[in-house]
Amino acid sequence: MKKIYLAFCLVFLSSVITDLKAQCANGRYLNTIFSANANVTDQVQFGTATKYDGTIQNLTMLIDTPEGDNFAHRPLMILAFGGNFTSGTNLSPDMVQICQAFAERGFVTASIDYRLGVANSNDSCMYQAVIRAIQDMNAAIRFFMKDAYTTNQFRIDTNQIFCGGTSAGAFIGVNKGYFKESLSDFSRPIPPTLISAIFELGGPEGGDTVNAGYTDKIKGIIDLCGAVVDTLWIQPGDPILIGVHGTGDSTVPYYYDSIEGLTNVDKDFFGGGNIIQRFHSLGLPIANDSIRTFIGAPHAPFVLPVPLVPPASLYMDTTISVLANYMYINIVCDSTQVSGINEITQNNVYVSVFPNPSDGIMNIISHDPKDMIVDVVDMDGRLIEKIDLPAYSSQSMRKDNNISAGMYLLNYYDATGTVRMKTQKVTFY
Repeated sequence: MKKIYLAFCLVFLSSVITDLKAQCANGRYLNTIFSANANVTDQVQFGTATKYDGTIQNLTMLIDTPEGDNFAHRPLMILAFGGNFTSGTNLSPDMVQICQAFAERGFVTASIDYRLGVANSNDSCMYQAVIRAIQDMNAAIRFFMKDAYTTNQFRIDTNQIFCGGTSAGAFIGVNKGYFKESLSDFSRPIPPTLISAIFELGGPEGGDTVNAGYTDKIKGIIDLCGAVVDTLWIQPGDPILIGVHGTGDSTVPYYYDSIEGLTNVDKDFFGGGNIIQRFHSLGLPIANDSIRTFIGAPHAPFVLPVPLVPPASLYMDTTISVLANYMYINIVCDSTQVSGINEITQNNVYVSVFPNPSDGIMNIISHDPKDMIVDVVDMDGRLIEKIDLPAYSSQSMRKDNNISAGMYLLNYYDATGTVRMKTQKVTFY
């Protein structure tokens, strides 16, 4: 009988873990399932940073959330506008439209500001502008990470964050996602102006330490007509890439232009065509469902005019479709609801666990003035681990030799370890 029971548990846990990795049954993340009146939080400040001229800029973003959504852990899309790093705003119509389209599909979305401007138009200053913008994108990601581990206002799934944007915004996402520090990771002579820019600003992780202490790791890159410094940066295990690029793009060429690159830094990057070739050479999956080539199309053909009319509106529809289709098949559907097993209060105990489920590290976060003790118990009732949880603190547990894939119970006790105040289910997969 015991063997039958254990076999049943294994089958049950296997089905639970499989379900966690499946797509949502109602087409969430692929189809529009929420109201067009998404919840927009206007100009949320996520940090401050020093501009090229020494002045300080407040960095803000527009945040869209699915209206009426009760999922506890939602994927996040962070987008940055285009404008050659010298102009633009997070109210850019293409960013606003894409953000709303994906909030209606169940994502949390953000259209961010980043530092603009250059001292002059030489290559070194342009590279510095790219690096400053990547630093600001990282700060925005850390803002959401900090939120997830503290107040959890936006209920982000920290394992499912995508970032990028249009044109300059795509440069930010692609080079943030694939940046390699080693000077050997170049397929060509390294532009000296790039080296000086990296060292002067401290690289993508340098600059002002906005929201320090939190990771800026991402799952995927959104590349809408952008380019990468060097395709050799792209390696197996790096973030996935979703995007579009036109073969007639004269602003950010589809292929690296070594001749024009001598005088124009925009041409000194590797575009969508080169990126596709790199993925093929590595044997990585990439096709029209991941990067769509717009044959003969100019730069960012989905942006103008406003309001969009054909062919721009058709390019925008296709762009949204490409992003939705590929992200949908790569997103884990976690249907945990805020009123379900991850409920923050029970018997006046204020705690949260994130991410739940997790494939690695899980954080237990106290929002409570009481010190507590947490027992981690497996489904057979065996005590696996005991964790001290002081008031307003965060403690972590990880999948290791003691904790393997499966379901566990967290039993919260008072500081004496005798009065149980709350029980919560968690899952490692």
